[in-house]
Amino acid sequence: MLVSRGARDEFPEPVKRILASRVGFRCSRPACGRDTSGPQEDSQLSINIGVAAHITAAAPGGARFDESLSPEQRSSPENGIWLCQSCAKLVDNDESRYTVERLRQWRRASEDLARLRLEDPDSPDAAFRELEELMPALLEEMRADIQANPTYREFILKKKAWVYNSDKPHLEYYYDDHPDLDQLMIVLANHGFVQDITYNNTSRFVFREEFVRYLRSRTAAQP
Repeated sequence: MLVSRGARDEFPEPVKRILASRVGFRCSRPACGRDTSGPQEDSQLSINIGVAAHITAAAPGGARFDESLSPEQRSSPENGIWLCQSCAKLVDNDESRYTVERLRQWRRASEDLARLRLEDPDSPDAAFRELEELMPALLEEMRADIQANPTYREFILKKKAWVYNSDKPHLEYYYDDHPDLDQLMIVLANHGFVQDITYNNTSRFVFREEFVRYLRSRTAAQP
């Protein structure tokens, strides 16, 4: 039963279970990812340190409150994210840094990782969590490119003002949009997600198939 307008629009217990289950009972903050459920000493009991946190606050005055939402929308799974207690406190204490869109990105990424763990238990999910924290904007751009061009694997780095002619199909990522692009490529290469094939003074890379599967995992699941 939903609470009335003016009170806190809390999540019902079924919604809390949905939020926790969709991320495998792990904190959705990419830099954390800790388990939030485990056994107590008593074999009949368990411990939970997870929180069904509101993306937009449950009541006026809370972090990221959106007055346009109805009580039903405010207490629905779409307005929730599963976090450990520490990260839930963190995001509510700095709402200018932890925006609605950022929390939604965390939730999507954490659900993607949970799906990957089910499909491939050996997937390097810790590495993917690191990427989502370090380069969310670049990953979103790469996801869109792979969705639009599913057979493309090569890409170059350049400034928008530079002219680059090539007969080989490729994607392009710009220093104008990502000033630390070279450093981000080092991270991707260190994890083995891209291969450097630079030639003729143009920074050129190839997506590894494991990384492509990760980039496609969310877009493929979207309606």
